[in-house]
Amino acid sequence: LGYTKEDIDILSKNMNYIRVLGATKKGKDLLSIIYNKNSKLKIVTSIKPYEEYLEKKNKPMFSLLQKDILSTDVYTLGYLKNSKAGLDYTNKFISI
Repeated sequence: LGYTKEDIDILSKNMNYIRVLGATKKGKDLLSIIYNKNSKLKIVTSIKPYEEYLEKKNKPMFSLLQKDILSTDVYTLGYLKNSKAGLDYTNKFISI
């Protein structure tokens, strides 16, 4: 994916989000405890709004998010059926 030492340095100083793909009711309750309005930690359940935010506010993290999205696309190449790009944009948060 082309990660560099500089990318790792950026991540170690700026990692400010958690991507949540799904949660149970108990998990959602825990997320609400972890997250508060004053927190620097972002809980991302939908990639597009966060991508737009980073594009405007944090270019280095935007670049790394693009690699994160690319990694999903590369991973899906191994699917036996329905290998698709862009699943980060089309798959919704799963509530169990």
